[in-house]
Amino acid sequence: MKKTIFMLILVATLFNCSSDDDATIPEDNSIEATLLGRWSLVGFEDNILYEFTVDKRFDIYGIDGVFGTVEEQIADGLNGLDWFYEGDQVIVDLNFGNTSILTPQFVCDNYVVNWINDDGEIHSTMFREAFDYASCNE
Repeated sequence: MKKTIFMLILVATLFNCSSDDDATIPEDNSIEATLLGRWSLVGFEDNILYEFTVDKRFDIYGIDGVFGTVEEQIADGLNGLDWFYEGDQVIVDLNFGNTSILTPQFVCDNYVVNWINDDGEIHSTMFREAFDYASCNE
């Protein structure tokens, strides 16, 4: 009887296990359409990096493509800018009553985001840190 129970538990355990790798890597190499993370601004790749946390956007300036971390920004007394979604638009509080209101359009398997203004035109484009933007064929 003990052997039967042990075998049932063993079989149930084997069938319920799955690989974390299979769950986290999509077959088409795309990633979730989220702003969270570090983004390079097209045309200014070596000078500025934007890092979005859950509720803050940090503007991290660099030299020759070398950038610091959010932790270093906070240690230097920089708290980032508040940001949030309102509908499909992203609102960034630029301080002193100024805001940026743009709509993100994710392309290239969500590695690139075009920021669309109210006129439907591309305001700017960012790509995820370390992504080869030249490989993006929207």
